[in-house]
Amino acid sequence: MKRIVSILLAMHLTASFAQVTLRIDPSSAEPPSFSDIFDEVKFIPLETRSSSLFGSIKQLFIVDSLFVFTESHSNNIMLFHRNGKFKTKIIRDQYTTGRIYIDFVKKSINFLKGRTIYRYDFEGKPLETLQENFVGEKYVLGDGQAIYYDKRVYSGLPDSTAYEVYVAKDNRIISKFFPYNMRTDSFLPEDSFQTLHTFFYSNGSGNAMFARPFDYVIYQADSEKVDSLFKIVLPYNMSLDRKQLFEDAKYPIGSKSRYFADNPNHVQLINFPYLIGNNLFFKLQTSSNISDSYLYRLDSENLYRIDKLQVDDKCYYLNVINVYAPSEFVNRNFLTADTEYIYTIVPAADLIDQYKNNKTKEVNVEYPKELLTLFGSKNNKANCVIVALKPKR
Repeated sequence: MKRIVSILLAMHLTASFAQVTLRIDPSSAEPPSFSDIFDEVKFIPLETRSSSLFGSIKQLFIVDSLFVFTESHSNNIMLFHRNGKFKTKIIRDQYTTGRIYIDFVKKSINFLKGRTIYRYDFEGKPLETLQENFVGEKYVLGDGQAIYYDKRVYSGLPDSTAYEVYVAKDNRIISKFFPYNMRTDSFLPEDSFQTLHTFFYSNGSGNAMFARPFDYVIYQADSEKVDSLFKIVLPYNMSLDRKQLFEDAKYPIGSKSRYFADNPNHVQLINFPYLIGNNLFFKLQTSSNISDSYLYRLDSENLYRIDKLQVDDKCYYLNVINVYAPSEFVNRNFLTADTEYIYTIVPAADLIDQYKNNKTKEVNVEYPKELLTLFGSKNNKANCVIVALKPKR
C-alpha cells in the first residue's frame, strides 16, 4: 500500500495544507493480535452503588482526572475519577438536550435547554447560564472559539448559501466552510447515515476531527484553522458513483437510501476518526457491514481490522472490545481518545464470563488487582468497565 502526498489548495479552508492521500483496500486488512498494535491496556471498573448506577455510556470525555459521560438510562451526566471511583452526577430533566460539550480551557461541562447554555464545573457544581446564539452540533476549540456543524435543506428555506461548518468567537462567525444552498442542495441530512456519535471527535488538547457524509476526507480543527488531513481512496467497488447518486432520477433528494440499498458495499461515510501518533483509527460505514473498524499505521502503511483483534497475554486473554451482539462497539465504536489512549467499554458481566472461561481452560494469567476485585464481586448489576488502549507509537 503506497501513501501519496499531495498539496490540496482547499478553497474553503483557512489555509493550504499538505493533505495525505491514503489508498485503503479493506480486503488487505490484517487481523492483528493485541500485542501487534497495542502497548498497554487499562481496565477501569466503574464503582457500582445505588447513586452511581447507569445504563450504557453514550458520550465520553476525558477531562483532567475525570471521566465525564452521558448515559442511556437517564438524562444525567456522570462524573467518575480516573481510578473508577464515583465522584458525583449532574441531574438534568427530560427537556434538556442529551448531548454535552466540554470547554477544556475554562474547565466546564456544558449542555443546552432550549437556547440556554448551562455551565457546570468539574466538581459538578453550577457556574452560570448563557445564551446560545448559534445552532448546530458544537465543539469548543479553546481561545474562546467553538466550531459548529449545521446543515438544513428544505424547499421552504431561502434560496441562499449557508455553510455546513463554521467557527464562532465572541458571538460572531469568524470562518465558514463547505457552502451549500439551503433550498436546492443535492442531498438532505436524512439522506446520510446517522452515526451514534456527535459530528466532532475529540483527540484531546481541544482539537476535533470530523468527516462529512459522501466525502472521503478526514479533517481536523483547532483554535487556529481547519485542515484537510487525509483523503481516503477506496477500491472502485466500494466507492460512490457520484454522478449516479446525485443526478440519477432513480435516487431523488431525500431518498438516497435507495442508492445504498442497490449498492450496499459503497461507503457512505468515514466515521469515528481518531489520530494518536502514527495510528489512524476509523470506520468505513456501509449499509452491508456495520462491524468493521480499522487501524492504519502511517509509518508502516499497514492496515488492520480492529474488530478482528486476537487476544494474547498482553491483554490477559480478555476481549478488550465487545464485537458480539448486543454490542456497544458495533454501534458506537471507540467512544473517545486523548493523546495517548483510545477508549471503549465492555460490560462487567462479559469480562467475568471470560475470566471463568479462562479458568476452565486453565489459562495461566496474572490479572491486575482491579480486575481481580471485579471477578470476586457477586454484583450482577455492576457498571460497565472502561477500557483504555495505548497504541504503539
